[in-house]
Amino acid sequence: MTENDIFEQTQGAYLCLIHPIRREDTYRREIAPVIALAPSVPDELVAAMLVGASWRERLLGLCMAMSKPRAIFTEAMSQSLRDLRGISIVPTCAALAVLAREGAFEMPLSFADRFDRTAFDEEVGWATDKAMHFAGLRAEDVPGRGPNYGQVFEDHVEVYSWIYAG
Repeated sequence: MTENDIFEQTQGAYLCLIHPIRREDTYRREIAPVIALAPSVPDELVAAMLVGASWRERLLGLCMAMSKPRAIFTEAMSQSLRDLRGISIVPTCAALAVLAREGAFEMPLSFADRFDRTAFDEEVGWATDKAMHFAGLRAEDVPGRGPNYGQVFEDHVEVYSWIYAG
């Protein structure tokens, strides 16, 4: 199986992972093909997609990684925040925050300082601060939407929590 096979089989499912629509389980229906395919995708391919060349493959990789029974992809997720692909920043931080809250990822207190916080109009700093707050490592929350793409962190937390709970 290749990345192209995954794109072909899941069609445009990655698009709903940019700005998930929470009402009436819309995102659940839209990502169902990705979740159904995930068990047949080798872990090595999922990890490669998480650090891939485009945000599209990274979003599909996140969805599949969170649906797998073990959280072995946290290093690849963290690595992707060091080699950024815009639209995948907030979803990746949300997925890591879910894993931290579930005890599957040990998010260090220095998490937000490990990355270029100013990148993408300071979206990285905003998203890592939101992740730390959700994981219980930061008392104060930061308001609003992502400063670059306008993504809502809580929407992504809902998606990746639901996928992880499987």
